[in-house]
Amino acid sequence: MNEKIYHLIDAIDRNTYFKDVVGILYLPLTLVYMEMLAKGNIFGGVFDDKYKYMLFLSLAMGFLLSLVASLLPGKVRRIFFKAVLAVLAVWFSFHVSYYGNFHTFFSWQTLGQAKDVTQFWREAIVAMVRVLPVIVAFFVPLVLMCVGGRYLVPDESEKNVTYSAICFLAFIVMYFPILVSIRSSKNDTDDYTPYYYYTYLQNDLDTSFRYYGIFNTTRIDIKQLIFGAPVEEFDSEGVIDPSLPDDGKDDDSKGEETIEYGYNVMNIDFDKAAKSAKSTQLKNMDKYFQSVQPTQQNKYTGMFKGKNLIFITLEGFSDKIIDPEFTPTLYKMSTEGFVFKNFYNSVWGGSTATGEYSNMTGNFYTTANCLKVSGSTYQPLVLGNQFKKIGYKTLAYHNNSYTYYGRNKSHPNFGYKWKAIGNGLTLKTNSWPRSDKEMAEVTVKDYIGLDVPFHAYYMSVSGHANYTFSGNSMSTRHKGDLPAYLNGKSEGVRAFNACQYEVELMLKALVDALDEAGELEDTVFAMAADHYPYALSDADLASLYGISQNDIRNNFDLYRNGFILWSASMKEPVLVDKPCSTIDILPTLSNLFGLEYDSRLLTGSDIMAEGDHFALLKVNGWSWISTQGEYNGSTKRFTPNANCTLSDEERDNYVSSMNKIVRAKTTYSKQILDRDYYNHIFKFIVKDDTSATTNSTDDAAKNDGQTAAAKKS
Repeated sequence: MNEKIYHLIDAIDRNTYFKDVVGILYLPLTLVYMEMLAKGNIFGGVFDDKYKYMLFLSLAMGFLLSLVASLLPGKVRRIFFKAVLAVLAVWFSFHVSYYGNFHTFFSWQTLGQAKDVTQFWREAIVAMVRVLPVIVAFFVPLVLMCVGGRYLVPDESEKNVTYSAICFLAFIVMYFPILVSIRSSKNDTDDYTPYYYYTYLQNDLDTSFRYYGIFNTTRIDIKQLIFGAPVEEFDSEGVIDPSLPDDGKDDDSKGEETIEYGYNVMNIDFDKAAKSAKSTQLKNMDKYFQSVQPTQQNKYTGMFKGKNLIFITLEGFSDKIIDPEFTPTLYKMSTEGFVFKNFYNSVWGGSTATGEYSNMTGNFYTTANCLKVSGSTYQPLVLGNQFKKIGYKTLAYHNNSYTYYGRNKSHPNFGYKWKAIGNGLTLKTNSWPRSDKEMAEVTVKDYIGLDVPFHAYYMSVSGHANYTFSGNSMSTRHKGDLPAYLNGKSEGVRAFNACQYEVELMLKALVDALDEAGELEDTVFAMAADHYPYALSDADLASLYGISQNDIRNNFDLYRNGFILWSASMKEPVLVDKPCSTIDILPTLSNLFGLEYDSRLLTGSDIMAEGDHFALLKVNGWSWISTQGEYNGSTKRFTPNANCTLSDEERDNYVSSMNKIVRAKTTYSKQILDRDYYNHIFKFIVKDDTSATTNSTDDAAKNDGQTAAAKKS
């Protein structure tokens, strides 16, 4: 038997034709093999309508690598094969582990955040253990090459020309037809085409990876990092903003005296701005924002004028933990203030950073460097700068590293006196994660008892993964505080509830301190999560949310969350049914506090304004949920809800109009930051006392933004 095996190996060793075929096909087939493993693990399936793009591009790049190998001598060629296979195995393993940890993809555009990401080594280890079988499978082609390379790779130098020619021809056959197919989709009527995801991949990395796989999306990402990304162009002609009043179905104001409300706008000379714009993109932005219908002021405008504001971004929070016995403070705030029944937390693509950015700015961004980049841009509309302009004391806190995600740049630029770990904030307990309650107790004395109103912003950390009793100090601390109804739940669900109990204790500490100082009635609390608790397993999420585990990460209900907005001065709750999301927080608060802002310049809009409203989600591509139904960006299917008032013909027009709005928002929200648009447009505020603005500031404050922008430029 051993002799037969020996003769078989010897025959293979002498069969140069076999080696030629294997040498040509090994890398292309390995790439396809790895892409299929990764796609199946990450997306739960391989063969979808996007599969052909990944298949042909992977084969093409594999043949290109084989072409390079063919130019090398035999022994060097084998070293090259092993090196390429090792890099591919490591790179694919990294991506699958990264996605398992953050449920978003790594981008080279955020390379500067790598130091920050390494702080999550505990979570990274857990993520790697979860996908260990897949990681092992990525290394199989390398092991085979190390063990049997001399039997698999040809080393006859006289065949190099033929070998190279075959690889080159195979590359051409695989690459150019699929590239033509991609580029031809540019002219499709659908805005989100293969061309869109190939060219503007940073707008939706998840879908780009689904289309083109890890190798090719990485290739495009690195190319755009070196040579610059193409600037997305969009014709805003015909875009009708959803904030236009609807057909009068809102009965909120029936029986009340009719009041003529103004609009939340500033007097901006867009025509002059467009003439002076230094690029076509800025001109297009001026044209678009000038065309946006501003939101109208309403009976809630100025409702909280002059009050204090405590605004908290809650790490990994879900309102599913709220319970009248377990979290009485949270329960009171979530039921006795503004009650948003259809509020959504999109995962924009950069985990906490993009979630916090959307909460704070009213815009969204799709990579984690947004906070760092925003530190060098003009940001007149964020709450810190708005309140600081009218004399508030503005402070911001975080119970983790003060430089994390570049907050040492962004938050001072947002108008806050910034304090975090390593920058003036010291807590009693140094653990991972640290205590939100301790942060509240240490910092509340900074702003209570002042002779001016205050705005305090917090970024919490106690609710951060891992969700185990051994890997989360807050889960360990509050294990004994869990209510009996959680008995029998998994460790993940119980540990998640336990660490989120810190939010309850933090709020109670703040409420008690404000109450004792006599300032509770004069203070507003606003809270929203940065993202859903994506580090929980699918089974734990299904248990926590009470929804099906099947394809749960693409279930819109997973992103339904709480926006808590409460003041002890409110006499009764205000129920809000409109779909809304994190980008709507800033304009809603700006209107409630009677601040001067231009609603046209924000991607989100005031939830309390009259008219239709929708929640934008980066789930299944760019999706949305409106008062009429929900649209799945991946399937391109609109599902009307039970209250839909549209006929079939009207639905088609409605969906088309909504998709134009979404395309405009996905184009320009990112460019607001990339092009420092506010620094451009705020130079063109006209000093006109008759402009239709809120009356919350004096003339000097009105033009403060213009002066600051002019100085900066």
